[in-house]
Amino acid sequence: MPAEMTMLADHPARQLLDFSQKLDINLLDNVVNSMYHDIGSQQRVAQEVLTNLKDHPDAWTRVDTILEFSQNMKTKISYCGILCDIGKYLNETSDLHP
Repeated sequence: MPAEMTMLADHPARQLLDFSQKLDINLLDNVVNSMYHDIGSQQRVAQEVLTNLKDHPDAWTRVDTILEFSQNMKTKISYCGILCDIGKYLNETSDLHP
């Protein structure tokens, strides 16, 4: 198992990937800050968590909470992209689109 995966397994940010729990906005904001301000392994773990969170099939269910309660503009902007992706997908798969 790669070192980064081992770190993620033991990292508190992993709880962000558990969609059976309430989203911890403060933790998410801290992970986003780590992504932009840390270096090395902390940044890699943050990137992995954020990528897995965005790629989760239920990610769209958290966008409203993130937009309403996050104190970090980078977090909000990042998760607006999920809505854009959903819109593109729906447009591409719509019966109304030739």
